[in-house]
Amino acid sequence: MPLKWNYILPAGSDLQHTTFSIIDEGSSNDIGFALPGSDTATIFNNYQARFNISTSEKATLIINRATEREETTFQCKLTTSSNLWRYRGRVKLTGKS
Repeated sequence: MPLKWNYILPAGSDLQHTTFSIIDEGSSNDIGFALPGSDTATIFNNYQARFNISTSEKATLIINRATEREETTFQCKLTTSSNLWRYRGRVKLTGKS
């Protein structure tokens, strides 16, 4: 199940990396990150079985198998040469596919 964040950076912004996190009761736990132009993403050990990060599309976190545990808030954090942007989205499962 892909979670996609669409964004347009301001002119002159240089994307340095994209980090995905789980937001749980106000704390943030990083899942992994991707560097622009890289063919691989880094997924931290405790999340390798549950998630993947697409390097072929902008800001896409992939949930390998969605369960009730994934009914939470996810964050996409964009780090540029001049700013830090955070966008959050909540996942709500509505049935089996």
